[in-house]
Amino acid sequence: MIRPMLTLATCLAALTWAACASTAPSTQGGSTGSTSQPDSETQVTPDPANETKPPPPNQLPDTATQVTGSVMYRERIALTPAAVVQVEVVELTQEGSPGTVIAQQTIQSPGQVPIPFTVAINPQRVRAGATYVVNARITDGERVFSTASPVPVLPQGARSSDVQVLVRSGG
Repeated sequence: MIRPMLTLATCLAALTWAACASTAPSTQGGSTGSTSQPDSETQVTPDPANETKPPPPNQLPDTATQVTGSVMYRERIALTPAAVVQVEVVELTQEGSPGTVIAQQTIQSPGQVPIPFTVAINPQRVRAGATYVVNARITDGERVFSTASPVPVLPQGARSSDVQVLVRSGG
């Protein structure tokens, strides 16, 4: 009984020493007692390569180059393997009516709802100040499901990820 406990104590001590030995020394003065304050001769100059530049006024940043989410419907109807899902990101006109489709994704044999999508968008097609919506359509033989109401995306604070698009039968 004493021998296993002695072995266990030795292993714990070895692990503790190994953990202490593997830590890197502090780069802020180490054990000399100095503080982490920079000395008066140290100057920090910004690296121009790391500066964040604002996007041009007519374009959003590159991070807004995709819309992700899922298409779903409430009806308790299974889709067949022949179903096709079409998801579009559309720029609305000044009057608010559908305008130009700036990106789309077609999904063949999507399985059952919710159907995930990712619509990649060329960032040069996205204009600051414009209004964008997502429309979806599921065609399954004679059945058609389409967007009940378009979902706002991209600029002006609207989400671009985890977008939930509800479609209705008979659209």
